Amino acid sequence: MQVTTCEDNIAKWKADIREYEKKIDEAKEQIALEEIKMQEFTAQAVEVPRAKIGELAHAGIQHYSDGLAISGEV
Repeated sequence: MQVTTCEDNIAKWKADIREYEKKIDEAKEQIALEEIKMQEFTAQAVEVPRAKIGELAHAGIQHYSDGLAISGEV
């Protein structure tokens, strides 16, 4: 009877371990997916300021060119 109880406990704990290992694997997959999302968001965050900087730089160059044209006319 005591041996059977021990065997049952061992079997239960092994089943628990298998369940925990499955949950760990699922969590690792979720981490990997979140890391990919984070990299994509980081890349987007960098691209938006670059585009805005490009627009502002173009506008600044245009204003500078207009200023040169006006000063050349004077």
